[in-house]
Amino acid sequence: MTQRPSSRPDGTITAIVADTPTTGNTASIVLELPPGLAGDGVAGRYVLARCGAQTMDERAENWQIYLRRPLYACGLRRSPGKDDGEWWEFLLPPGDDVGGRWLASLSAGASVNLIGPLGGGYRLDSPSRNLLLLGNGRLHKTLTPLIDEMLDRGGRVTLLLAGDAVRHQPWIAQLPLPVEVRLVATTADWDRELNETLPWADQLCAAIPETELSRLAEAIRNKRFRLEPGFAQTLVEADLLCGVGACLACAVARASGGYTRACVHGPVFDLTHLVR
Repeated sequence: MTQRPSSRPDGTITAIVADTPTTGNTASIVLELPPGLAGDGVAGRYVLARCGAQTMDERAENWQIYLRRPLYACGLRRSPGKDDGEWWEFLLPPGDDVGGRWLASLSAGASVNLIGPLGGGYRLDSPSRNLLLLGNGRLHKTLTPLIDEMLDRGGRVTLLLAGDAVRHQPWIAQLPLPVEVRLVATTADWDRELNETLPWADQLCAAIPETELSRLAEAIRNKRFRLEPGFAQTLVEADLLCGVGACLACAVARASGGYTRACVHGPVFDLTHLVR
């Protein structure tokens, strides 16, 4: 009998591998989850996956992969040929992570125990029609669900993407034709394209290194005079371990002082919360 995704009595989810995981710099895995979990959206949200020990016997004996791994959502579609069920695409951990290697080894039909979906993701304002996406680093694919969301409301999307054209081509080839992609290879090119597109944008969503956030805020002020709350959001890659804010491993410094927890209040934040 074919196993189906389900919600378990302990609050976790049994997800089913829907397709062979992809490999490469932005390796991903497609999991079938029970329907109705997306809520207000998936972009920027995550699940915690238990790796390497799925049955009670395995969990009692196999301690080589203890901590759950955070998997960032980067896509959602209906399960083909089924009235219920949803296929979620998640980014796998980097290739040197033992948990990521275990997930990448799974075949279609295998089960994975998940907690989630967790966290707060990107949110598009109702009036927004011109969306600027900034991708630099391994998490740029988390922006993907925002593209269809904006196009479906009749809006326009420009994607500014840093990196090698050959490496990004498989992802770019899957994007809807109306998306304007600006691929840059140097910091100077990035700054030029950013300055050109900032006045056009109603809203900006970024997946860039945390070290670049101050430069982004400065660029916004230079071209738009002010960094207004609600204009720019960014995903912060933190150590998402417990998912409930108890362990404090995901603490992120706030611009106003003190810290917040990325696992419950993020991992997507308004840029004004992170930089002055």
